[in-house]
Amino acid sequence: MDMVMQGMREVLFFGILPDAAAAAQMTGLGRELANGDRLCPADRLHLSLLGFQLDVWRRDTLLAIARRVGAAIATEKFDVVLPKACSFARREASGSLVLRCAPAATGLLTRLKDGLGDAAAANGRNLRGPSRFTPHVTLAYRAAAISETTLDRPISWRAREVVLIRSEQGRGRYTYVDRWPLGST
Repeated sequence: MDMVMQGMREVLFFGILPDAAAAAQMTGLGRELANGDRLCPADRLHLSLLGFQLDVWRRDTLLAIARRVGAAIATEKFDVVLPKACSFARREASGSLVLRCAPAATGLLTRLKDGLGDAAAANGRNLRGPSRFTPHVTLAYRAAAISETTLDRPISWRAREVVLIRSEQGRGRYTYVDRWPLGST
C-alpha cells in the first residue's frame, strides 16, 4: 500500500547534524524559548540542505541516486554558527522556533546545497526547488511567534560530515541512511 495513503510520507534529505554539545545547548535553549510547545528531540536536530519525497515505487532508484549525489560532495569541514533565534511562519496558524545561521556559514551551506543540486541534476534528478534557502535548525514546531533574538552566546559546532536521512513524516522517525565525511581542515 502506498505510504502516502497510510498517512505517512517518506522524505530523503541531506543534512548536517550538530555534535552532542551543540545539540544539548539547543535543547536547553528550546526549553527556554518554546513556552511548552513541542520540542524537536535532541537526536533529530539537524540543518537541512536538500531533500525530496521518496516515491515508494522507485525507492531503490532514488536511494541509488542520493548515494551518488552524496559521493560527489567536495567540501571542507567548516564551522556552523547559529547566533539568532526567531520564528518561521507557516501557512497554518502556528510556526516553528528556529536558530538561524551566521552569514559566513550561510554562504558555505548555500554552496554545499547548490553542489548537491548540481550532482542530483547530473544524475537525472532535478532537486532545485525554491531558490530561497535560509539555513536553520528547527527547535520546536507549533511555537508561538518570537521576535528575532540575538543569543548571548552563539551555538556552534564543526561540520564534519553530510548525512543522508530518511524521515517518516507522520511517525517522527529518522533513519540515517549514509554519511560522507567532509575534507580536512
